[in-house]
Amino acid sequence: MIRVLLILGALVAFGGSLAEAGPAPFRRGVGVHSLLNWGALEPGRPDRYKPRPFDGSDYEVPDTLLRAVALAGFDFVRLTIDPGPFLQLSGKDRDALDTLLLATVRRLQEFGLGVVVDLHGNTQVPEYDPQRVIASADSALFRSYVGLVRRTSRILSGMKGGRLAFELMNEPPYGYDPVSRRRWQGMMETLHAAARAEAPDLLLVLTGSHGGDRQGLFDLDPTPFRGSAVLYSFHHYEPHDFTHQGVPEEGLAGRYRQYLSGLPYPVGSLPAALAQDTVRGNVGADAALDPMTRRQVEKEAAAKVSAYLASGLDRASIAKAFDEVGDWARRNGVASDRIFLGEFGATRSYDNHRAGDTLSYEAWIRDVRSEAEARGFGWAIWALTGTGGMAIVATDGGTSLDPGTLRALGLKDPSAP
Repeated sequence: MIRVLLILGALVAFGGSLAEAGPAPFRRGVGVHSLLNWGALEPGRPDRYKPRPFDGSDYEVPDTLLRAVALAGFDFVRLTIDPGPFLQLSGKDRDALDTLLLATVRRLQEFGLGVVVDLHGNTQVPEYDPQRVIASADSALFRSYVGLVRRTSRILSGMKGGRLAFELMNEPPYGYDPVSRRRWQGMMETLHAAARAEAPDLLLVLTGSHGGDRQGLFDLDPTPFRGSAVLYSFHHYEPHDFTHQGVPEEGLAGRYRQYLSGLPYPVGSLPAALAQDTVRGNVGADAALDPMTRRQVEKEAAAKVSAYLASGLDRASIAKAFDEVGDWARRNGVASDRIFLGEFGATRSYDNHRAGDTLSYEAWIRDVRSEAEARGFGWAIWALTGTGGMAIVATDGGTSLDPGTLRALGLKDPSAP
């Protein structure tokens, strides 16, 4: 109890008190992807989760780091949940997952943080690949997922005190054609109804299809959800070649991206020749490439860099994209503070991660955050910890936050004098 009072007192001093949260309680957040996601599998069983899938050091976030999050001025975390173990396990093992989820939410709330519980599927176990979950509204798997939403809504609605919301699905890999867009509308209505049946007052986070981006939001009809306590989510990683510099992708189509680094933002802030030379040097330094593959990758990467440089990406580009989101909200009678920028982020160069330069990274983060705030959108940066180069900790495995990222987010550095 003493620890909780100290934390809440510090939050008041740093301007993050619960009383100041306002009518839309999720304003400045960070994704937490390493507590209850990518559940551990049984040895030699790629299709089977362990009875305790989130035990062990891989699923720990120390109090020191959570305290830094609160003191920096974040007012909530977006807690990602791997649905796979919740769908597969049964009996006492399944009950234990609910107990763990509630304990994790309470722990985060002890730091004065609101919590968005986010069902965030992954491809680790093919049976629970999000594409399979929503392949058909009539499938047994989707019905099981609807049951998971009902059960989770019920246990979350029983929690008293603290700011809490439930995000029914992250980034649906669906809705890239008219038929599946219409089908997703029905699925979203089904999930919303399931949650509401168990939790009439719980704040829900809804998303469009199309990977949860703004186009997916534009395709979502909010009419069936009027009068319900909801936020409407979209994610922003535009353009992908800038935000995912250095991130290797499976298959030939995305192999060039692991060689991207140093792309300038705004685009005109660096000579084009220098940007091309940097990427060409990255390809040339990869001794694992045979001569023919190297030439192919060099050509592909050069074309992608040229396309990026021709895009003219700057703050005005971001403003235009967010204006479109604001226009959707106005057309549909949705208050701007009910728009939730649930994910945005970019890779940065730190430790062994090779990505954007510091100035470009911070400028992009600052502009996205500022344009969201200017329109009243709440936001959550991706992510607190994790692999891939988007973590906002200063170093992998560390317990302090990157000062440049905090600066770009308009937050405080708790480690500064």
